Amino acid sequence: MSYVKSSVGFRSRSRRLRVRKRRTFALAALLFAAALVWLVARAHSGPRFLAPQAREPAPVLTERVVEAAPPWTARDRDRLLSRLHGAFAPVIAGAAGWSLAVVSAEGTTVFDERAERAVAPASVLKLVVAASALDALGPAYRFHTMFAAHGNTGDDGRLTGDLWLIGSGDPSLVSGDLRNGIGVLARSGLRRVDGRVMIDATAMTGPELNAHWDRDDNGQDYAAPTSAVSLDGDTIESQETVDGVEQKVWTPMQNVAAYVGAQTRAMLATRGIASASAPGVGPAPLDTVVLWDHRSAPLQALESHMLFVSDNHYAEQLLRTIGGEVDGGADDAGGIEAERRYLERLGIPAPGLRLFDGSGLSPDDRIAAITVARLLADSEPALYLLLPQGGREGTLEDYDFTTALGRVRAKSGHLSDVSALAGFANTLHHGRVAFAFLIDGSPGDPDAAIVRAVDRLVEF
Repeated sequence: MSYVKSSVGFRSRSRRLRVRKRRTFALAALLFAAALVWLVARAHSGPRFLAPQAREPAPVLTERVVEAAPPWTARDRDRLLSRLHGAFAPVIAGAAGWSLAVVSAEGTTVFDERAERAVAPASVLKLVVAASALDALGPAYRFHTMFAAHGNTGDDGRLTGDLWLIGSGDPSLVSGDLRNGIGVLARSGLRRVDGRVMIDATAMTGPELNAHWDRDDNGQDYAAPTSAVSLDGDTIESQETVDGVEQKVWTPMQNVAAYVGAQTRAMLATRGIASASAPGVGPAPLDTVVLWDHRSAPLQALESHMLFVSDNHYAEQLLRTIGGEVDGGADDAGGIEAERRYLERLGIPAPGLRLFDGSGLSPDDRIAAITVARLLADSEPALYLLLPQGGREGTLEDYDFTTALGRVRAKSGHLSDVSALAGFANTLHHGRVAFAFLIDGSPGDPDAAIVRAVDRLVEF
């Protein structure tokens, strides 16, 4: 499920995306059928267990020497300035603001068009929380969600105290995971909770919804609440009929911990585990005993999902997580402070920086292109493969790159009056560069201009 707030102009390309997906599905079905035929034929072609065969010795792997890219000369930069300015001129004329930068692998600025002017970044801001979280938590970090007991369990399967569900902010936890945990409890012999089903969401603090988000976003699935006990993206799935067509819709939860408590109690009852009282919310005692511990996928995988589909909920959960890890304040303010410290420690300039969330959904966020481009250049090994390929994957699948196709990985950003793209481009002669192109309030087609600019950039 994608949580992407797109501009109207960008959404208009979705018809071509659907056609492409149908073709991809048809090809996948054909390949699957061919593979099935091969497997059946192989299964009937001879004995299943064969004698070991002699193998060639494995080749010795040596480090490949990569020749350094030629430096950017003054002439190269002048040509780049002319080529990119030509691409952007039609859309920055009359625009409310723009900030454009290209930085070499060594961190040298090779293109600067108001690069230190802070503008609204939309979802490009997710690059900041992604890099900060990788630094603070490490790529192998996992969230833990636990069932824990307070009390004793007798031979009759009765838990004399409370059953706790304790969250740590896992943005990927879904109802199926919770049902699996309840299955573990049932198979262990638990049949009744004499106390209450309790939800511990104290790992994060602060209001569930960000006060800086546009009020028009209230009730939208891409503006879901934030909670330490997060379930199904903190949204509720339902069916809705639109123009006579039945379709799924997702509505943000209200009071997440209470809702998850009610759902948990219902799931327990379905597995034959009764509870005596209504669910409650509060901190778990220190002497609880862990009965089930669910680990999320590694942070690296979670961030790949976040960046591929521009998942706002993942970004907000990560922001509070790094706040608790770095500053001790597991709220938005703590996460933003952790991001600022990270930028300062790397020596990345941040002129005009104003942060209010992790996702970029707030129209009040401001960041300069030089900040984003320098951040990318400094985080290149960690972030590069987590970003979708331009014109092929994720939110970039519909970008019509030509010369840049297969040579760019980036994060897009869209609000109603914001178009942005930032990432890495593999140029023909100067190696990999980091770029950030942020355009606000343009009367033209900034997405098309950004595509033209990246196509021209990779030719250098």
